[in-house]
Amino acid sequence: MNKPESENSSPNTGNADKDSGLAAAAASAAAAMFGVQSSKAHQRDFQKASPGKLIFMGAVMVCVFVTCVLFAVRCSLEQAGMAGN
Repeated sequence: MNKPESENSSPNTGNADKDSGLAAAAASAAAAMFGVQSSKAHQRDFQKASPGKLIFMGAVMVCVFVTCVLFAVRCSLEQAGMAGN
């Protein structure tokens, strides 16, 4: 009548795979980039997420950040009339 523990835990295994997707890696990279990630989330990420996904999303986040900074500087220089073009 009672199911063994291995059968009861199988639906949770699906959630663990779902949590380690690119969206979770993006959220983890963003939290780490701004320094607001808890130690619990940090441990969870390194136990469940693949290093490749975390490295990829970290690189994407850095590229987006640098692009935003360059865009902001270029817009500021244009507003000040100091654009190099």
